Amino acid sequence: MSNLIYLTVKGQNQGLISAGCGRRDSIGIKAQNGHEDQIFVYSLQHLMTRKQNVSHQPVIITKPIDKASPLLAKSLDDNERLECFLESYRTSENGGLELYYTIRLGQAYIVSLKSDHPHSLTSNHMMPQEIISMVYTNITWNNVACSTGAYSIWDERIF
Repeated sequence: MSNLIYLTVKGQNQGLISAGCGRRDSIGIKAQNGHEDQIFVYSLQHLMTRKQNVSHQPVIITKPIDKASPLLAKSLDDNERLECFLESYRTSENGGLELYYTIRLGQAYIVSLKSDHPHSLTSNHMMPQEIISMVYTNITWNNVACSTGAYSIWDERIF
């Protein structure tokens, strides 16, 4: 079974953008109890590289079309500053879900938002989704299960 990822988004102007995103009226049968105010994340991608300097790239999130979709578009349009918190869950030894990893994006901004509504004849099995790219000022990673963590700032560092 794949890991489950949930995203909480707070906007400087709009407040809790992810409020109600995990409810049935927002995402239908994908709704999960206990995550009503979080966005269900299909996939998460992030790249950092290093030649001489650390090079951060945008965080890319794929998510279903949900209650937050118009609010995220407004956030992009308004260049709204966001605070984002991602929680990753895995199956525990007893078969339940356990939080094991978190990522926090501080002072994040949406730089692209792509809606993907699959072709209804050739991709009938797929659901509409959005691909969102975000830049950030700082990022924090925490492995909750192992009690390790790290922090980085997206700037032009020279070493």
